[in-house]
Amino acid sequence: MTSYLVAISIGPVQSFIEASRRSQDLWCGSWLLSEAARAVAYHLDQSQPGCLIFPSPSNPDSELCPRTKTDNPEANVSNVIRAEIKAKSATELKQLIAQAKAAAHQRLASIASDVLNEQLKGLPINIDRWRTQQADVIETFAAWVSDNTDYKAASKRLGQLLTARKNTRNFSPITDSQTGLPKSSLDGANNSLTHQIQDKQQRLRLGLSQKEQLDALGIVKRRAGRLDQFTPISRIAAHDWLMSLTDEQRKGLQGDYRQLVEMGQATAVRGNGKVYEKFPYDAEYLYDTRLISSQDLDNTIKEALRRKLSQIPSQPATYAVLLKADGDRMGELLNQSPNAESSRDISKQLHCFANEARSIISQHNGQAIYSGGDDVLALLPLSSAFGCAQTLAELFRTRMQTLAKTLSVQLPTLSAGLAVGHFVQPMRQLRHRANQAEKTAKGAHLPPAQQRNAFAISIGLRSGHEVNWRCRWDEQENIEDFQRLIQAFTEKALPSRIMQDVRQMSQSIPGYSQYPDACAGIVSSEFERLLRRAKPNNGDETINQALKETLHRQLQKTNLQKLADQLFIARWLAARTAADLGESS
Repeated sequence: MTSYLVAISIGPVQSFIEASRRSQDLWCGSWLLSEAARAVAYHLDQSQPGCLIFPSPSNPDSELCPRTKTDNPEANVSNVIRAEIKAKSATELKQLIAQAKAAAHQRLASIASDVLNEQLKGLPINIDRWRTQQADVIETFAAWVSDNTDYKAASKRLGQLLTARKNTRNFSPITDSQTGLPKSSLDGANNSLTHQIQDKQQRLRLGLSQKEQLDALGIVKRRAGRLDQFTPISRIAAHDWLMSLTDEQRKGLQGDYRQLVEMGQATAVRGNGKVYEKFPYDAEYLYDTRLISSQDLDNTIKEALRRKLSQIPSQPATYAVLLKADGDRMGELLNQSPNAESSRDISKQLHCFANEARSIISQHNGQAIYSGGDDVLALLPLSSAFGCAQTLAELFRTRMQTLAKTLSVQLPTLSAGLAVGHFVQPMRQLRHRANQAEKTAKGAHLPPAQQRNAFAISIGLRSGHEVNWRCRWDEQENIEDFQRLIQAFTEKALPSRIMQDVRQMSQSIPGYSQYPDACAGIVSSEFERLLRRAKPNNGDETINQALKETLHRQLQKTNLQKLADQLFIARWLAARTAADLGESS
């Protein structure tokens, strides 16, 4: 028997995750990819118990077994599986790998078939083309090394081989090659299967907007799993506002919303524990602009909902946060593993972190989209996003401490990007902003001592303007000052337009942009004068002295423009209503 070190990659990530317009697409794509990887890992473990390295759950029989329709769908398994396989020959190994790959195809085929048989009956969808596309959804790649007596060298070689195999993929043509059809709105690759669906109710049933077209994978993203288990971004954005209402106000809104759900015009939200039970619906039509512009809602319910919303003096915030976090220096840690057992120890810690991360996100009123290994993707309300990111970073450091000490490597940390966007913004754009924010947090363009172990926040306004700010997790004084600023805006202890005043001041001092050091004295005195004149929104005569000291301290570390950006972001993260952002829904 020969011992092989094996890696299997499942994809493509572009089709499953990147090609998303709605939060449902992003979540379900992540879940589908995780389910395919889960099927591969489960097959390998059943074939040779104890062979798995990544993932390495404590109870693989229960944690990796195929999910039933009543299970809560969770994306928790990375799309790259690594295992230590014993086989009599390379031929036998290839057979086992082929069977594991087939398990991934079968799992996705089963999910797609459930959607086809249970939700698409009576719809004008070409079944033959559906099945053709269904068989063309997934691609899998495998690599292995047979000589793993030197585990470090074998592991490095395995990574190189898998990368080479993915770079030399077969590039098979799309099997649904019928011409003259519109393409999928999600990625523009496959032909549409929904172009003949014109009935409004049928399109609503598939979650289709008026001109949207979907292929088989796109339809599965909209309809697979337990639809009420995932929380739409509209519900996340409205959460703080909803919690500020009285029980009577929420009860009145729920009555009308329940009817919309029963008529198939809105969706229920029952997942994520009991976080959203006080208003277990998507919340899209709590936004006046969405309610008015909707042409499909029942007019009686629509008017009743409008009347109740008009009696509430505030409106929900229109922005939410997509958090994307990734471990730093994990490659260094993994490369120092002297054997498979050491890699399994790392894998177990990452598995625990991923599970605990889900709980932390729920505690911060958010919805985990993906949590596997050292990767986290989640939707969060404005007010709790930063606290969630900070808690995740602390948890990750704690989980990695013993491993780093044992392997004598620098402690891995977690870098996080927080992308703030409007709830109607295409999810592809919000995800792109989160990716960029995470890259900014990693800081590859900075000197090595300043890289990684950081967070970056990027706000994208609908007007097209973007505001960004980065800070390292070990800059404790800066983080504490930032938290004070968020709290000050929450308590209205700062004027809502102070960031505009600071930005205008930076533009009004001659020579400041070119010679900031020479203007330091002028800036300090002018800034103090600005703070003395400023009137807090809570009715106080002046800004309190502790806040002034915080603002002066931050100004000494940066410049007026960056301080204005920091203030802008702090105000945004303190918002609970549309008025807090200076706008209506």
